Amino acid sequence: MKKLISLLILLCFVLTLFGQEQNINKIPEKELITISRETNFVAAIKAIEYLSLDFAGKNILNISNFNQPVGIPVNQLHWKDALMLIVGYHHLILEEQPGTYIIKDVEIEKMEETVKKELVLTPNSPQVKISAIFFKADRSLSKEVGINWSTLINGMINVDFTGSDDMGDDIISASIGESIPEIFDIGNVTIALDALLKIVESYQRGAIVARPNITVISGKKGFVQVGQDFSIKTFDQAGNVIDKFYETGMILTVTPKILTENNKQAIHLMLEIEKSSAIPGALTTIINKSKSITDVLLYDGEETVIGGLYDNDTKIERSGIPILRDLPWWVFGLRYVFGRTSKSISSNEMIIILKVEIVDDIEQRKLNATEVEEQIRESRFKNTEVDKLFEEE
Repeated sequence: MKKLISLLILLCFVLTLFGQEQNINKIPEKELITISRETNFVAAIKAIEYLSLDFAGKNILNISNFNQPVGIPVNQLHWKDALMLIVGYHHLILEEQPGTYIIKDVEIEKMEETVKKELVLTPNSPQVKISAIFFKADRSLSKEVGINWSTLINGMINVDFTGSDDMGDDIISASIGESIPEIFDIGNVTIALDALLKIVESYQRGAIVARPNITVISGKKGFVQVGQDFSIKTFDQAGNVIDKFYETGMILTVTPKILTENNKQAIHLMLEIEKSSAIPGALTTIINKSKSITDVLLYDGEETVIGGLYDNDTKIERSGIPILRDLPWWVFGLRYVFGRTSKSISSNEMIIILKVEIVDDIEQRKLNATEVEEQIRESRFKNTEVDKLFEEE
């Protein structure tokens, strides 16, 4: 009896091996992969990715923090089975999406689930209003006028002006609210931001490029672009010609998050500011770009300033006798006799001023709207009663 049981077990084992060999033979040899246990995890995933791209058209995105040897031998196994085996052996998460496989840590998966729960929208989801000013000024303005942008608070800014020109007189007059007395110690003054920008604009030392306002739900991303998109023709995986669009201009990407602790609120603002322009060429397109990425913590109604985005404006002007100055060069060189070309380069700084405000929830806004409507009705009723009295008289 024991011999019969042993014989049956041996027979099952042989049949299993034979079945595995048959399955292996059915899989094309090109799709099989062998990896030693000493191979680094990143290198192993890269080797599997080559086969994944060839046979499934999918790349493999590894965002896990694991960077050790795979620790398990893989011998002539299908590339997808090898991928699942290695990822599962190290207790990682494999997520299949259209066009890609994503490998993630378990902690990242839990974090994403927590973020998704936090971003569930309700009628009382908090919102943040973000007001921005894009101000383009001469590069030397801050030094010459003595503007300290970091002192901006409650709409007021400090100016340490030590000159004596007309713009300085206007700044000082606006700061003290009257004409400059005969005896006045020129130095540090405080002036409203709007008044300062208007004075600078009036002297053509700067200009407000845009003044966008955007309201964003806490935890969501807001996007503002003042500029234009351009396209570059490229090929997709199937070889079709497609237009790939790129954004240029003044681009502001913000993600506000309201933080609450001990009945106190603050706003964590993730900022990405870009100033870019495209220059098409015969072979390629050049994108001139200045970019700033930062995180700031602000209280409700606080302002912050971001500067240091410099660029150069080049102007080419042709002067001289009309018509003759624009003749082609091969007409006896007359264009050089009757005209000349001047080139001027001006350096500018883009200053971005941001203000954040927590918006009332929807219930409070509804109550405020109701109160305003009641006040309008009362005002109309009073005006009607007054008109009746005048009519009776």
